[in-house]
Amino acid sequence: MKRKLMIIFICYFSILLGEGSDKTMLKECPDTPNCVSSKAKDTKHYIEPIIIDYKDGNVKEKLIKVIEKFQGKILEDKGNLLKVAFYSKFFGFEDIADFEIEPDKNIINVRSAAQTGWYDFGVNRKRMEKIREELK
Repeated sequence: MKRKLMIIFICYFSILLGEGSDKTMLKECPDTPNCVSSKAKDTKHYIEPIIIDYKDGNVKEKLIKVIEKFQGKILEDKGNLLKVAFYSKFFGFEDIADFEIEPDKNIINVRSAAQTGWYDFGVNRKRMEKIREELK
């Protein structure tokens, strides 16, 4: 009985610790060229974070409006972390984008990756740059 309780205790706190780490850090990009991230350490995957300069409104609300304009579907909303699905028009391929809003630093960190295939023809990078332009 003691052993079962110990295992349950360990599993429970492992889940809690995992949840906390997702809120503060975007996942790394895989080695494939179908992902971009503002926290990537290599130039192949790196993209600048989005600089925000909104003094008169809610950054998250503006970001959500832009996401909707690009027909993104919000999958998760965890405060300052949004997980969004975008789909290609012709084949319906899914890309998942994460937006980590850091209002104290005036930036939105981004990560966007294709969920299928090896190469995305730069679609994720282009989409993030268009979102950046819309937020200016």
